[in-house]
Amino acid sequence: MSGLLRVEGLVTRFYTEEGVVKAVDGNSFHLEENEALGVVGESGSGKTVTALSIMRLIEAPGRIEAGRILFRGEDLLTKPEREMRRIRGRDLSMVFQDSLSSLNPTLTVGAQIARVLKHHTRLSSRARRRRAVELLAAVGIPEPEKRASHYPHQLSGGMRQRALIAMAISCNPKLLILDEPTTALDVTIEAQIFELIGKLKGEFGMGVFLITHDLSVVASFCRRVIIMYAGKIVEEAPVGDLYANPLHPYTLGLLRSIPPLDGEAERLESIPGEVPDLINLPPGCNFSPRCHLADERCWQREPELLEASPGHRVACWKAGKGGKGG
Repeated sequence: MSGLLRVEGLVTRFYTEEGVVKAVDGNSFHLEENEALGVVGESGSGKTVTALSIMRLIEAPGRIEAGRILFRGEDLLTKPEREMRRIRGRDLSMVFQDSLSSLNPTLTVGAQIARVLKHHTRLSSRARRRRAVELLAAVGIPEPEKRASHYPHQLSGGMRQRALIAMAISCNPKLLILDEPTTALDVTIEAQIFELIGKLKGEFGMGVFLITHDLSVVASFCRRVIIMYAGKIVEEAPVGDLYANPLHPYTLGLLRSIPPLDGEAERLESIPGEVPDLINLPPGCNFSPRCHLADERCWQREPELLEASPGHRVACWKAGKGGKGG
């Protein structure tokens, strides 16, 4: 079974004056229909570049150098750009994190949704306008008829994000990519946005590829999660397994930085150091300079991403040695 999305050996690099940025370095993963897959990691881990690669939106000086991106069994990397323009918005949609810069300030939100419908459907002008209002209502925007005539700057951040989601789902896509969709929104609005996406996922049977830095969001929304670090997948597991038995020291560090719901935490820990320069990566495991378990082998040889238990993959010579409790 090919699944909805299957990425195999994806390599995306950027050629700059300073050197070659290894943004995504040989990753493979899959996403089934009607599944929500979380992708977690610090800034610079390759999450957004992975999403842009799937959408075929990598621009110079970047390029996809290797791999396959199989969407419903067909390799998107072999498609001409003209066909990709038809696929984007209709079958594949992406919601970016910055709603203000993602929306056209010179067009009303209703007109922007109608423009997507014009590109991908044969609806009449009147039907497109009516559908835009229906979509704004579907994403929970009050007075959708009135809001359809508003410009982006006239809407709150939460409403703009909902308008972007309305635009993204306008053609009932099979895969919805969400890049930090609730950044800068308060927790109440964040909860509402994810409740909405979950509802729409059920209604349309979409697969959801959720990029976030927040493992607590993943726990409540996703079935599986991928942990990325410095351009590579370092761990992948069903969400319950990852929380119960994190195997990579980086994953453990991320989990230890989450405040518990009961508020009775010991002092929260942070991961020392920073994500390495993707132009000058360390030898061996990319996480070695920040890992308290690293030994000579970690510095010399890069670990493979291997299955430790059914559905649970990890790339670490010391997998599980950190212990969830210590």
